[in-house]
Amino acid sequence: MVCAIAACAPVEDDLFTTAHITVAAGDDLTITRVQGQVKLTNVNTRQVTTSADFEGASVTVELLRGAYQIDIEGVATCQSANGTTRMRQFRCQSDYAEFIRKEQNDTTLNMIFLD
Repeated sequence: MVCAIAACAPVEDDLFTTAHITVAAGDDLTITRVQGQVKLTNVNTRQVTTSADFEGASVTVELLRGAYQIDIEGVATCQSANGTTRMRQFRCQSDYAEFIRKEQNDTTLNMIFLD
């Protein structure tokens, strides 16, 4: 009887996934550091998840599996091919990104520089 009840219990791990989002500046620049915030809006529920925990040019967020709109704004430290380092203000946007796999979901967004 206990096995039958345990088998019917929902598994919450199936509801969540890991989104690994990387910002890119093109072939001629290397992003060494990002200070910014990523805002993920679930397209179906309109639930918003935010994070500012960038490691280099990437951020990892735990969230419900589904389709999301992504908005990122911040400042990045960029290094050019000749070694020049410069801080640049940027934003990234995607109207639709799927984070539906149980494992890690990877996506890359191109930076739009505001300066």
